Amino acid sequence: MKKRLEQLRKDALAAFEKATDPASIQKLETQFLGRKAELAKLSKEMKALASAERPLVGKLINDIKKDISDIIQKKKSVSKSGTQSSVAFDHTLPGITPVVGHVHPIIQFLEKIEDIFTTMGYEVVEGPELETQEYNFDLLNVPEDHPSRDIQDTFYVDKNDKRGRPLVLRTHTSPVQIRAMKTRKPPVRLLVPGRVFRNERTDAGHESTFYQCEALVIDRGIRVTDLIGTLELFLKRLYGEDVKIRVRPHFYPFTEPSMDVDMSCLLCGGSGCVFCKQSGWIETLGAGMVHPHVLVNMKVDPKKYSGFAFGLGIDRLMMLYYGVDDIRLSYSGDLRFIEQF
Repeated sequence: MKKRLEQLRKDALAAFEKATDPASIQKLETQFLGRKAELAKLSKEMKALASAERPLVGKLINDIKKDISDIIQKKKSVSKSGTQSSVAFDHTLPGITPVVGHVHPIIQFLEKIEDIFTTMGYEVVEGPELETQEYNFDLLNVPEDHPSRDIQDTFYVDKNDKRGRPLVLRTHTSPVQIRAMKTRKPPVRLLVPGRVFRNERTDAGHESTFYQCEALVIDRGIRVTDLIGTLELFLKRLYGEDVKIRVRPHFYPFTEPSMDVDMSCLLCGGSGCVFCKQSGWIETLGAGMVHPHVLVNMKVDPKKYSGFAFGLGIDRLMMLYYGVDDIRLSYSGDLRFIEQF
């Protein structure tokens, strides 16, 4: 695969060197960076590689994307500067500084997380925000009469699935894991980012709409120690080697055993503030070993394979990273906040 990727880099750079007009540049951009491009296909083939090769191949793919993006920007700027206008222009008029947008801080932070996990060999997958109750609850070991639905029931829409039950705005990105396993076999390492919806009471640390990132690992001999080690490595790469964490037992119907992982509040240094509710600790993520019932629903034999899963609240982690003290600022549309990032 490395030879194919290197050849793809050479072909792309050579093609862009010959492109001079905007139409050609746009066509080549779609050809090499589009969803159906060869580079996208090679990215999907990473799951077939050995675990030791995936980080190296993932980094190479990211480097190639950057090289192609850089030459695209360079070509576009040269193309624009060389365009001649036939319209008379008064060069004595004062200039107008254009307003240039940028990536939202939540998406910036989500990309940081994706970079960490892709170098660890994880494949990024996405799925629909409007889900069936089967995928959002049933296949995740949460039947209709399960009490845990009381804290996860969310917004239903006026449209039914094939079984006559209302569709639901997903409460987590876990349904994407079930969907992804329909076309994959172990070993797998998946990262599932996306927007989710909960019937939450809004305050400084909670919102009804927020971003989540979940992970799923299934292989032979996966243990709880692998899960804790992965989470510790991730948090240290994200926040630095001095980050403090603690693990608490918890209950999640789709994992057994289950746990919550907390980290010391970086906004107050652990002394207590409104964001951490004066505790000095922030509930960072939930995790656990994949429940055997869920493995069976994924068509995976729990006697041969085991796995772990965990979910991250992107909004909260972003707030800790940048020192934001109110989750509602991210969705306020206030440019005074957005333009700081």
